Amino acid sequence: MRDDQVEKIQKLAEDVADDFILTTCAAINTDIHTKQGRGDKGFLYSIAQKQAGVLATIERVIALKNGKLPPISATPATQEKYEQQLIAKAEAEAEKLKQRLS
Repeated sequence: MRDDQVEKIQKLAEDVADDFILTTCAAINTDIHTKQGRGDKGFLYSIAQKQAGVLATIERVIALKNGKLPPISATPATQEKYEQQLIAKAEAEAEKLKQRLS
C-alpha cells in the first residue's frame, strides 16, 4: 500500500468517526415517546451500527499496515491483495453511508 493511500484511509477513518459521533448523538437526543420517535431512534442506531463496522474495518487495515496486527496471509502478495479487498469494502460502505446521510 502506498503512503498516499494510507493517508487517504486515515482521513477516511476520521470522517467516518465524525459521522458516527453525529449520528449517535442524534439518536441519543431523539424522543421515544411517540411511534415516529422510536422509529427514528432505531433507524439512527442502525446507521450508527453500520458506521461502527466500517470504522472497525478501516482501523484494522491501518493496524495491519502499521504492523500492529500480524499479517493474515503467508506471502506479501496475498497479504497485499487481502488489504486491497478490505480497503475497497470499507470505501464502498463509507460511500454508501455518505450518500444515505446526504
